[in-house]
Amino acid sequence: MSGGIGPVEPGEGTAGFEGHEGSDTGRPVPAAARWARDRYARHRRAVLALGGLTCAVVVAAGAARLYADRPRPVAYVPPAPSQVVSLTYLEPMEPPPPDAAFAFTVRVRNASAGPVSVEGIGQPSRALRVTIRPPLPVTVGAGEAREVVVRILATDCVHVARNSGLPFLEVTLSNGFRKERHSYIPGDRYARDLSVALTRACPEDRDMTGDPPS
Repeated sequence: MSGGIGPVEPGEGTAGFEGHEGSDTGRPVPAAARWARDRYARHRRAVLALGGLTCAVVVAAGAARLYADRPRPVAYVPPAPSQVVSLTYLEPMEPPPPDAAFAFTVRVRNASAGPVSVEGIGQPSRALRVTIRPPLPVTVGAGEAREVVVRILATDCVHVARNSGLPFLEVTLSNGFRKERHSYIPGDRYARDLSVALTRACPEDRDMTGDPPS
């Protein structure tokens, strides 16, 4: 009887497989399998790269579409000057200056957000001539008011209308975007003062005080 245990002999059917490459513990891989595996790895990398590029293109296209469709500010167009400019008759000058039958002050107020220029003030009668002090054009700033003196000279007393109801002033305004001519009615007090001044300047006999209008 032996006093020790010798090395364990390999069992039947197990000899000759130890140390061989290719089994679950290192079996050799056929060349075709290695080629297929490498091809798949390369193809997988290419697919992933293409997918990333496609996503980047889609994101860029979406961003460009959003930028093109973004809300854009509407260009500011100020209202028509006549909608924001008011003209107020203040008082006549007494006595009137020597070169006028009637002189009075008006206040021009601008309620818009930009400046407005007063480029002309006139009246419809060809028998009267109008001059302005200070000389026009006069710029009225946003939210501001300016006062100007209007002088009216009777050039043809025969054709002066003394009782014209509510006479108006023709005012030319410009805001840099639009120019318009607007008729302002200063009110019944203005009509009364104008009638008195013209009657004083042109007596009832309606003598000529100047050359008739051409």
